[in-house]
Amino acid sequence: MGKMNKKFSAMLVLCLALVVSLSACGGSKSADNTDKASGDKAEKVTVNFGFWGTAQDLEIYQKAADTISEQYPEIELKIKQYPSSEQFWNTLPGEIAAGVAPDFIKMSNEGAYEYINKGLFSPIDDLVQTTGVDMNRFPDTSKKIWNVDGKQYGVPNSDMPAMFFINEQMWKDAGLGEYPTTWDEVIEAAKVLNKGDVKGIIVNLDAFHITNYVKSFGGGWGNGETINSPENVKALEMIIDMYDQGLAVTPKSLGFGWDGEVFSNEQGAMSTGGYWYKGYLKDANPDLKMVAIPVPKGTTNGSTMSSDAYMVLKDGKNKEAALKAAYYMTNDDTQTAFMELGFNPAVSSLSEQYFEKNPEFKALQPALEYSTDYGYPTDTKRFTDELVKELEGLILGGSGKTAQQILDDIQAQFK
Repeated sequence: MGKMNKKFSAMLVLCLALVVSLSACGGSKSADNTDKASGDKAEKVTVNFGFWGTAQDLEIYQKAADTISEQYPEIELKIKQYPSSEQFWNTLPGEIAAGVAPDFIKMSNEGAYEYINKGLFSPIDDLVQTTGVDMNRFPDTSKKIWNVDGKQYGVPNSDMPAMFFINEQMWKDAGLGEYPTTWDEVIEAAKVLNKGDVKGIIVNLDAFHITNYVKSFGGGWGNGETINSPENVKALEMIIDMYDQGLAVTPKSLGFGWDGEVFSNEQGAMSTGGYWYKGYLKDANPDLKMVAIPVPKGTTNGSTMSSDAYMVLKDGKNKEAALKAAYYMTNDDTQTAFMELGFNPAVSSLSEQYFEKNPEFKALQPALEYSTDYGYPTDTKRFTDELVKELEGLILGGSGKTAQQILDDIQAQFK
């Protein structure tokens, strides 16, 4: 699946252009241990927070809104839930024009660079200084994901490295020993696991999954600058070779929408994926026992970090109050509540508890230190669409292109 099943449509980019054109017209130490903000007698400032998520998310956020005065008595926090990310991006331009847009939102890093680069959000560096919020609460790896061109844009909320999943029963039945740490070991295991209707490995031809392969070879997209790097070529050559050997399968060839369906139906023994597998398999195949390990090494330890953060909109009416409210969302009570829903808090003091509560992900803890942002180009949707089109054209359509030709052709479009 990857999170990019929520891909941004061309309409969203047009909406952004409108957002930017419209915008052209127009002290505490931590979230839990702090002195009360001064100004108890000051007039309250209303801050609006927008998000898309579940009813459980809304319940957690509403509790935060009800308690924010304990730390920031001058702030009244109002919550607005959008049905989907698409609904949010489609309605935002009109809300800005009417002066009713949220002051800050929560969003995922997988598509954030495009919107940061197009000027939708305010950098928060100066606001951090004037509000006194303590960004040391968050690990450097989390903050780095939300830092663009030396400016900090997000207050980290949660983060989790990509994973590699193994069907535990299939592995044991095949008589295999230690779980793999390298792609060479994965390929050898796939040859053993490749039996009958079961393929040794699922390789979803989706940007999320391909990005994890290239990062494990020391590569990456470099926000569009390094698409055809030698490291990326080497990773794609390995993927193509697994298909040529008949070891790999893509969900589309089996009539499935994403890799988790193939895995849950036990038609593939291994796959890259993410923390969302846990919740999905609980319903789709509760008897399936999975093993989650870091993305195997090509030439180095490398994988993506799925992260979300709170972002202050450029047109927010009171940016200082918005940042304080965003920071308050990272308090221990709120983060612990999200931990119960499966999210690893981007708060160093709480992350250890997450792995205690989710022992099946314990092996992923070291990957928090080296997992990094996706690095997609500014025109994210066009890039991911082109990457998928080219790979499917080769794997499913027999285009005959080499990995080098595919990446050279894509690179030429993002100079």
